[in-house]
Amino acid sequence: SNASVPMGFVGDLVHEWLAPIAALGAAVYSNYRISEERPEDLFNVRVAYAGSTAFVGVVYAMVMVLRARSQRGAEETLTIRNGGKTSHVVVRDYDAKQAQDALVWLGVTTAVIIAMHLKLDFIAPMVIQTLLQPILLIQSCLFNVCVLGRSASGWLQRPWDGDSLIAALRTMNVRKIKRQIEEMQSEMSGEKVKKRLSSSQRRNLARFRKRS
Repeated sequence: SNASVPMGFVGDLVHEWLAPIAALGAAVYSNYRISEERPEDLFNVRVAYAGSTAFVGVVYAMVMVLRARSQRGAEETLTIRNGGKTSHVVVRDYDAKQAQDALVWLGVTTAVIIAMHLKLDFIAPMVIQTLLQPILLIQSCLFNVCVLGRSASGWLQRPWDGDSLIAALRTMNVRKIKRQIEEMQSEMSGEKVKKRLSSSQRRNLARFRKRS
C-alpha cells in the first residue's frame, strides 16, 4: 500500500505538468528548428497539425454520436448546481453535450490558429497545438470515461467543470462582446478620432494627408 503513494503522486505530477512541458518544448523546437522560409518545414507542420486536429475532432464526434444513441446512462440523472441554480440532466445527454462543446471549441481554436498562420505567418501556435490537442484529449474526463470506460469517480466524477469551456462562453453577454468589438474596430479605423475633431481640425487633417 505504501508503494501506491509515490506512484499516485508521480501520476498526478505527470498529469499536471505534461501539457505545459509539451507546450514549452514545442515552442522552443519551433523557434530553433523550424523556419518559415523552408517549404518542407511548412508542409510538415501543416500536415502534422491537420492530422492532430482531424484525430481529435473524429474522437469528439464519435463520442458525441455514440453517447447520444447509447442506452448506457439513459436512466441516470446528474444534478448540476451552478451558483444558486440547480438543474437535472440525463447522464447520456450530458456526455454527448460535453463532446459537442469540445468539438465546437476545437473548431474555434482551429479557425483562430489558421488565421494567425495565414495572416501573420505564425508557425509556433500550430506546432504547439499539434502536441497539445491529443494530450488534452487523452487527459480529459470525457475521454477517460466515455472512450476508456473508466469509472466516473474521484477526479473523473461528473460534472466535469474543467472540460466545460464552451459552457463558460455561453454565460457571457453576446451583445456586450459585440459592442466592445465594434468599439475596438471603430478606434482602429479612426472613426472615434474623427468624431472628436472639429470641422476645422478635420479640414487641416485632410490637407495634411493630401500633402503626405
